Amino acid sequence: MVRAIALSIALLIGIGAVIPLATQMAEAGQKGSKRYKKRHRSWKGVKKYSKRWWQLYRAQERRKKARAQRRRQLRLRQLRLAGVKEQNKPAAATASRSNPPEEKTTAMLPSGEAAPAGWKRSQASSSELQFSVDEGNGTASISVVGPASGESVDSGRHRTVGGVPTTSLRREVINRMIRENGWVVNDYQKDIAGKPVYVVVAQSQGQGGRVNSRMFYFTEVNGRIYSVATNSNTGSAERIAEESEKVIFSLQGRSRPIQASVRE
Repeated sequence: MVRAIALSIALLIGIGAVIPLATQMAEAGQKGSKRYKKRHRSWKGVKKYSKRWWQLYRAQERRKKARAQRRRQLRLRQLRLAGVKEQNKPAAATASRSNPPEEKTTAMLPSGEAAPAGWKRSQASSSELQFSVDEGNGTASISVVGPASGESVDSGRHRTVGGVPTTSLRREVINRMIRENGWVVNDYQKDIAGKPVYVVVAQSQGQGGRVNSRMFYFTEVNGRIYSVATNSNTGSAERIAEESEKVIFSLQGRSRPIQASVRE
């Protein structure tokens, strides 16, 4: 009997000592876990205001500024393209009210002037104006590539259009030709109305194995880089090129007539 009582007392003393120790260990484990999570959220233990902390902070701010700048540029491009689309609405509405039926289909350029004869509006979106040319056998489009970032340069390997390297513009054409089963033939820079214009000549596979002529013109006008792209039969390529240069004249605000074709 005495032995049973002594054993019970020993068990009670042991349980009383184990419970506080287990509670203390559990609380210590929770605190350690919280400290680990806190260190994980604060750049993995980098001391605040240390040299490394300032390096990480400046890099983070640079990334934020770069993202904000990209968003501003994208928004600016969208606004400019929307402005080009809105600019054509009053002229089209006036023509529909005051001109004969045949004038209602007159295609208008972003400059507000009439497009070359044979250029008919086909589609319009927030990114470009599209035309049907060569009696429906070809297409043309006018779009804003983006804002200019400097002056145009035509010297050596550092040729630019509005501060954008021509190598970047050529790469855009190459990527487009890859998507459309085409290839780039040549590129060069020429002056139109005293302003440098970058031209990329390409070709693509048409229906029935026919080879189509593709021309891409890039020019800077009022802080924007415009692209005039055409797709036509090789037999009409020269005439379409002349009409494209008239469009460039119009975008640059020149007074060259654009309705009559240069070819007789």
